Amino acid sequence: MRAETNDVAFRLLLALGESWDALQRAAIDPSSKGLYLTKEYLGGYTRFSAGPSTSPRLIVEWNEATRHLRVLRCHEWPGFEATISSTVAHVREQARTHGIIASVDGVFVRACQEPVQPARRTVLPGAMDGAGASLRKRA
Repeated sequence: MRAETNDVAFRLLLALGESWDALQRAAIDPSSKGLYLTKEYLGGYTRFSAGPSTSPRLIVEWNEATRHLRVLRCHEWPGFEATISSTVAHVREQARTHGIIASVDGVFVRACQEPVQPARRTVLPGAMDGAGASLRKRA
């Protein structure tokens, strides 16, 4: 798993996070495919905590206006891409059934496009486990 804005799976996770509440209001349960996600609004930043269970493997704070990503925790998550992919497929299928596929697809299409503006990334000390240490050095 790469907590970087140039990674499509990670951008899809952020898109799911932004849409999470609206999906639930539309009676679509995005967690049914094994993705557990919570979000908190923190004065300009949105904190996303996600994982394959209620214990988050990934905690990031994202500020869309300044394009700043703070990585608070990024622990190994086997099957991250598969979990995101199956969740997106499930959400799209349910959105089609509920007649909101156009708006849902719009969010996912934007997430799949390469970012036009660069993003700044800060990794807090201790955020990466042993498997993610090499990613920290690259950032």
